[in-house]
Amino acid sequence: MLNYEVFKPEEQPTQAAMEAFMSPEIFALFAALDHDLQETYQIKPKFSYSNCAMNQNIWRGWNIKYQKSGRSFCTIYPQQDYFLALVPGTSFKVRNKENVKEVMLAVALRKEALQAKK
Repeated sequence: MLNYEVFKPEEQPTQAAMEAFMSPEIFALFAALDHDLQETYQIKPKFSYSNCAMNQNIWRGWNIKYQKSGRSFCTIYPQQDYFLALVPGTSFKVRNKENVKEVMLAVALRKEALQAKK
């Protein structure tokens, strides 16, 4: 099942519901990435619902956006037994700690690119 098939657009999922949907192991990876993004970049997560129908609705449903000064650093799309992390220009299917490290590296490169544009 996909995110949008489980969670209603008018009701933001609870942490417990997300953990049950993603699996405790995958939710722990999400929580670690969430913590690293908040601590490293002082970014507050923002829940949002997307109706995007691309790629057989994989991007549709609740997501968590990490933005700073209006610039997107990363958006996470919870799915069953994994989550997608979208860093502008690249997407990652996260299932293990190595994938989390790849996402953090991509976010660091994104930050550098944004700073270079200033």
